[in-house]
Amino acid sequence: MSRIASDTVSSMNTGAAKLRAHTALQVMPAEWRWLIIAASLLTFFGFAPLLWFAIQGTGDFQFMGTLMNPLDGGTYLSKMQIGFNGSWLVTFQHTPEVHNGALIQILYPFLGHLSRLTGIPIQVMFHVARLGATLFMYIALYQFGAAVWSKVRARRLFFMIVSLGAGFGLFLQPLFQQTDFPDLTLPEAFPFYSSLMNVHFPLTFALLAVLGAMLIAALRPGAESDNTADRALPFAALNSLGLALIYPQTLAPLGIALLLYAAFDFIQQQRLSRRLIAWLLSIGLPALPLFIYYTLVVSTNSAMNAWNVQNQTPAPPLPVFLLGFGIPLVLALPGIWRAMRRFEADGDRLMLLWLIAMLVLIFLPTNVQRRYAAGIMIPIAYFATRAVEDVWLRYVNRRRRNLAFALAFAIMPISLLFVLVAPVIGFAMNPQTTAGILLERDYVATFAWLRPRINRDDVILAAPAVAIWIPGYADGRVVYAHPYETLNAREREFQVLTWYSDNATLEQCSALLEEYSVRYILVGPQERILGHSPCIEGLTKIAEAGSVTIYAP
Repeated sequence: MSRIASDTVSSMNTGAAKLRAHTALQVMPAEWRWLIIAASLLTFFGFAPLLWFAIQGTGDFQFMGTLMNPLDGGTYLSKMQIGFNGSWLVTFQHTPEVHNGALIQILYPFLGHLSRLTGIPIQVMFHVARLGATLFMYIALYQFGAAVWSKVRARRLFFMIVSLGAGFGLFLQPLFQQTDFPDLTLPEAFPFYSSLMNVHFPLTFALLAVLGAMLIAALRPGAESDNTADRALPFAALNSLGLALIYPQTLAPLGIALLLYAAFDFIQQQRLSRRLIAWLLSIGLPALPLFIYYTLVVSTNSAMNAWNVQNQTPAPPLPVFLLGFGIPLVLALPGIWRAMRRFEADGDRLMLLWLIAMLVLIFLPTNVQRRYAAGIMIPIAYFATRAVEDVWLRYVNRRRRNLAFALAFAIMPISLLFVLVAPVIGFAMNPQTTAGILLERDYVATFAWLRPRINRDDVILAAPAVAIWIPGYADGRVVYAHPYETLNAREREFQVLTWYSDNATLEQCSALLEEYSVRYILVGPQERILGHSPCIEGLTKIAEAGSVTIYAP
């Protein structure tokens, strides 16, 4: 009789575990409707400045393709142009040296190939892909919440915190005289902010959320008796490969967290878990060949090595970094403390180890500290939601909960709202301050004149704000445009600024043109801001597009 009862209890427990897993992962139709509306609204707001420029018009100026961080925007279009030309190997077109390419940042050459096949201009394809990646990101983030919580309220709460959560940077920047609060300068840490920047940031968030949801389901108590979660192993491998291709730094903290999770599990169980080993291998092995390749490329390709050395992204001081996560981090503290105190073998342990691994890597003395913060809002929002559900709601009267939620979600995204509208405010106040985002229309006509007359290795001299767009629009090289992708960037920048300055010597004029085999020189409004260079005297005037003149040595 006791054996029958024991078998019955065991069966009931197994059934309950399966039911919990099923309930936690399933998203009901009503939720999908809510999610589609919420994701569409967030995406619309993210694209609103772009629509504003399209409706308002930019007068004598031309929108060049990206509203946020035009320096990097120009490099994305350059890499898309490489793909449009039929290549997969990336070369840095913002430097005058011809060099061997490498299979890095492959997403943008892929979009260039897609642009050529579909006939969609690369500038439009960039935003089409950004739109798709953003919607995918929001869906994946909600699915992550569904993998953790069975309550719809908790799922929506997680979604809102992870999507809109930000810090106190806008308020504290004037007080501390710090310009590098994460919520103002670190888009890869915040989903909404990432959706404003490019394609690979929101896509990275999406892949991390999907992979996190798989791991949560696999590590849930009772999952050992149900192999449903293990069916996702091939998809986890594909996710890992995708992350290794578009943002490899994200796999380092996640991989460390999984290794530590397995180590603690071995200490407790005194045996190796085959399931954990399978998950570690499915995530680690697909990425391993690419990590080996990246290491070889950086060590054997001099251009890639120089780029890697210049690619410095230091983290801000720890207090500034933490304040950049504001209310979400404050809300998360009880959840983090509970996970540390209990250290249960479930999602809490994994999220805690992931968060700790991120923080450690961010503050290690490497040249890519900030890169390790990509996706950090996922564990922060996870613990914030845990804490709200288990702790904070106890202190809020039921009648006032809606008001408390409204106030919190009104304050949390203020820094993100500022980042969103900053380009619009800048243009409304003075279009000249948006150089790089906008250029005088005569430059676009100049690029159109150049494009059929140059090949991709011809070097053009122009002001940095103009040169950043030349590879993407005219498909040539430039002397200086980008602090990372122009080799010997500081020296080149000084040379270009000196060449266009009033004080340039004839020796400096001829030395630059000869050293980099410059084929064409542009002189327009942006170059005249730098000075009225005596270097222009003696050049041959080739063509003119309104306010921009094209010269040859």
